[in-house]
Amino acid sequence: MHAVRARRAELRLTHFGAAGWSITDGAATLLLDPYFSRVRFKNRPYGAPDAATVPRDPRPVVDYTEVPTHDTGTVDRHVARADFVLLSHSHFNHAMDMPHIARKTSATVIGTESTANIARASGVPDAQIITARGGEDFEFDRVSIKVIPSLHSALSNKHYWSSAAIPRDVKMPLRLKDYVEGGTLAYMVRIGGRQLLLFGGMNYIEREVAGLRPDVALIAAAKPRREIHDYTGRLLRALGRPRIVVATHWDNQGLPFGAPQDEARAEADTFVAEVKAVSPRTRVVVPAHFQTIVLDGRGALKKS
Repeated sequence: MHAVRARRAELRLTHFGAAGWSITDGAATLLLDPYFSRVRFKNRPYGAPDAATVPRDPRPVVDYTEVPTHDTGTVDRHVARADFVLLSHSHFNHAMDMPHIARKTSATVIGTESTANIARASGVPDAQIITARGGEDFEFDRVSIKVIPSLHSALSNKHYWSSAAIPRDVKMPLRLKDYVEGGTLAYMVRIGGRQLLLFGGMNYIEREVAGLRPDVALIAAAKPRREIHDYTGRLLRALGRPRIVVATHWDNQGLPFGAPQDEARAEADTFVAEVKAVSPRTRVVVPAHFQTIVLDGRGALKKS
């Protein structure tokens, strides 16, 4: 039976910060862009050059030419199982924790060729890696996953663009600079009788999403969305004004977990206002780190 026609189950969506999520119906668990290491970077050539910090920040400063430290302890505290790991693209704040998770859980990794090459070079078996380019619509035992061609956020006042890819013969460990974008994908996941549209960046290709009708849309909501014309309005109209929108990638992931996110939260609140202006009936959620959003069998939001 096609996943979207199955009996509706309770869904639990847990936010990991940045663009990271766990999505489960109790039978299958999918992760999107699971990033926990919260690297304190400096000299990044796109977006903010240096990570935000707080007084007495214990994290080491990692130059963009250096190899980062992976916070596997935090990963292990929050990820016990996964059947699939979906990667929107291969920047470090999306991809660097993926290999540890895939090896630990035996999850299937789905992403671009660059994502596949990171996984393979990190010891993830070929049998666990599915390379996609966008346009595929995969059927699995308990879920189906439509892969959608997409675009990366227009960072650095629209001057971000990269044609680089991570080569198949890449060697570990990777420096921060080695985690190039490698192309960007979005995903429509059908699980527990519902359709969830998942984005990992603040951009999209309108013709690729027009006509999709997700029950829930996870839409990236940080300030770079302002570089795109009518970002929120065009997307919501193309999607038929989804019943539920969840803000993702809204926080300042250069900060450590537990640091105040007041500035980023204020920006996310302007995204909420944009949604309400074009779709007043849409429920909008801006989740905190590690908050779980619960949808009951009728598709209604429950308090978590």
